[in-house]
Amino acid sequence: MDKIKVLKELVDTFGISGFEEPIREKIKELFPQVKFKEDEVGNLSTTVGSGGKRIAFMAHMDELGFLINYVENNGYLRFKPIGGWDVRGVYNRVAEILTDQGMVQGIIGLKPPHLSKKEEFEKVLNWDELYIDIGVESDQEATERGIIPILPARLKKDFTILGEKYVVTRALDDRVGCTLNLLLLEEFLHNSPQNTVTLVWTIQEETGLRGAQAFSARNSFDEIYTLDTVSAGNLPWGDFHQSPARTGGGPVIRLADRKGVSSLKLRNFVKEIAQKNKIKVQEIVTGGSTDAAAAFEAGLNSLPICIPVKYTHSQVEMMSIEDYHNTLKLLLLISIG
Repeated sequence: MDKIKVLKELVDTFGISGFEEPIREKIKELFPQVKFKEDEVGNLSTTVGSGGKRIAFMAHMDELGFLINYVENNGYLRFKPIGGWDVRGVYNRVAEILTDQGMVQGIIGLKPPHLSKKEEFEKVLNWDELYIDIGVESDQEATERGIIPILPARLKKDFTILGEKYVVTRALDDRVGCTLNLLLLEEFLHNSPQNTVTLVWTIQEETGLRGAQAFSARNSFDEIYTLDTVSAGNLPWGDFHQSPARTGGGPVIRLADRKGVSSLKLRNFVKEIAQKNKIKVQEIVTGGSTDAAAAFEAGLNSLPICIPVKYTHSQVEMMSIEDYHNTLKLLLLISIG
């Protein structure tokens, strides 16, 4: 399985929080020979190996998006954000709306400078001032295109490789974690792990860790590792102390965030494995949270292992390919440890 090609395939697949069906089906489609389990809320999982420790690797399927909540008489669409967007990142972008008739594209427009007053240039618009223009003149035309409340939408994506060193695209958070799980699965189908390993793809992490909460409440493991991203701080405006993770510096042990401190036992175990195998790892305290918090609150030892990403929750999330490869190596070693 080509590591970059499969990542792009998952990035391109639709699946915002609460509307994960397309990405869930894509994951199953890539491994038709595997028996996946879908639980009551939509989390996906499969278990390989037997005996030893019960280990879970968890990644969230969902990404940021929007919900169309109203169609104006003139055909313009109003929408609400789903997840932690920065509103400045959605101006003058192409949006894609998932309808029963297929994908409909539109524009999140911004008043042009030729028509704007001086004070308008300094104003950050709020969500209620934004709209999507799909190129129709009435609500009836919009309905004929399949547009009705409530429909999910996302921003159109590019997928760029910079200098053969970096991947740049929307939704590395957390399609890269989903891809790592698939790469683990591919390896385990050829070489069964010495432990009992469950690979989990959760829903609605971006809207409150909801899938992980449901999954962790119903299942028991000795160790849970959440595969996610973390905001890299090696940026020009000098706030490196806020998240001292660096792209190219190796996988990140996200020991503590706004939800609390993760398992010190697992942290020590992972650092020992990394040191023995000469894999560079970083360890940080940062903001935000991951599915590991939901597992921890359910009484399970959990630890986030993250890939550092610049410009998180934007259209240009940027990841080191070397970090991607080294994170996979580390996860494979954890699975046999």
